[in-house]
Amino acid sequence: MGCATGLVKYFVFLANLIFALAGLALIIIGCLYKFHYSEASAALPSDFSLAPWLSIIIGGIVFVTAFLGCCGAVKESTCMLTTYAIILLTIFIVQVAIGIYAFLQIKDTNEFRHSIRQNYQKAFDKRDQTPQANETIQLVQSVMHCCGVDGPDDWNYLPPTCCENKDKNCGKASSNLFQIGCSEALFTFFEKSFKIIGGVVIGVAAAEIIGAVFGLCLSSSIRNHYRRNIYA
Repeated sequence: MGCATGLVKYFVFLANLIFALAGLALIIIGCLYKFHYSEASAALPSDFSLAPWLSIIIGGIVFVTAFLGCCGAVKESTCMLTTYAIILLTIFIVQVAIGIYAFLQIKDTNEFRHSIRQNYQKAFDKRDQTPQANETIQLVQSVMHCCGVDGPDDWNYLPPTCCENKDKNCGKASSNLFQIGCSEALFTFFEKSFKIIGGVVIGVAAAEIIGAVFGLCLSSSIRNHYRRNIYA
């Protein structure tokens, strides 16, 4: 093979190392949301309940595909490289579809804020009825440094989680009282998180297109090289 083909081969291999890391990042992000911030995620609209699982699944597929691409480049397997390119293009199409759907769901900021407040209000109203709802409220207040749905006035008696360091003497006159409501804190948190995730997905998608093109080029070059050797 020529120098250019050799460079493409190494590029495909290095690009797939990046894909593998990106896949792991998506898996980690999905796991964090699903298992660490699951209580906070309860405030999201129901359409987003599958978001952590989608992140984990797509991350796993990207990681396996990257492994396939690395093996195809090292072994110079046209079958593996072609399969790798087709899977990358399929993942790209799925990511674009999911991205467009997510954008359409949250393009109205006020509606998204209202939806989060409505869902969190339901959990807040059930805090005295079910231990799970109360645990959710207390955990969100502690982690997000917020109090109540719209502020401390939502509580008749402030719990320790409404104050920094879980002050047992937490009151409305306390200097370390969290003033921001949890619905607004959750909205800010998810809005920033979605921007970060969106940036990662866009970067991965762009790299996937480049990787797929180079994978197909490398596969074609290897195939032509073998044919020239056969008929030489």
